[in-house]
Formats: sequence, structure tokens, C-alpha cells
Amino acid sequence: MLSNDIIDVLRTSVQQCDDARERLKAALDDAAPRGTEATTDPAVLSPVEDALADWCDAQRQFMEAVGASGASDPATAALLLKANHGVDASNARCGLPGTDVDGATQPAGLDLSGARGSVLIAATESLESPSRS
Repeated sequence: MLSNDIIDVLRTSVQQCDDARERLKAALDDAAPRGTEATTDPAVLSPVEDALADWCDAQRQFMEAVGASGASDPATAALLLKANHGVDASNARCGLPGTDVDGATQPAGLDLSGARGSVLIAATESLESPSRS
């Protein structure tokens, strides 16, 4: 059984993942009509970078809470959250392009066609850059 403290952290990180996913989808949608020029425009890249970084940070928080919970793995913790608390942790378990969060292995299901994919690649390269603070 998950403790109340762990449930609170899991619930908060799941909500942060959900919020970041929505911001990422909106930023990619905004970038799509701009085509390849969007990959070099900081006004386009910054919202994508920020949403991706926030999603990744929230996933790390989720995975750390799973580790502290005593659950055998993220899938078990997610199942307990869904069954006992009605919390869908799908976004907390998504593998995000260009990021590496242990335990986040489920497909993200994002439309990465055309400019969306190009912008996401440019954003992840920027996130990996040592100059990004």
C-alpha cells in the first residue's frame, strides 16, 4: 500500500506531467505552420524546451516517489494509483524523445510529423546543450 505522503507526491507529479504535456502539444501545434524556420526561432523553441524540461522533471519526481514507495515498479505504482485513487499516470510513464528518465518507457503518442518533429528535435538538442541553464 502506498503511504499518503507518497500518494501526494505521485499525484502532484502526475498532474505536472499532464500539464507539461498539454503545454508541449500546444507549443508544437503553434510551431507546425511555421515549417522548418521554426527550428531556429527562439520564440518557437523556448516554449517547447520549457514544456519538455518540465515534463521530464515531473517524471523524475514521479519515478523517485515510485522508488520510495516500495512498489515493485512504475507500472505497479500506476496501477495502484488508478485503482485506489482514480489517478491516471500515463503521462508520467511516457518515454519522451531526447530525454532519458529511468522507468519512463511507454509511448508518448505525440504527433511528431513535419515541423512538429523538427522543432522537438531542435528543442531536445538545445536542452542537451551545456549553455542551457
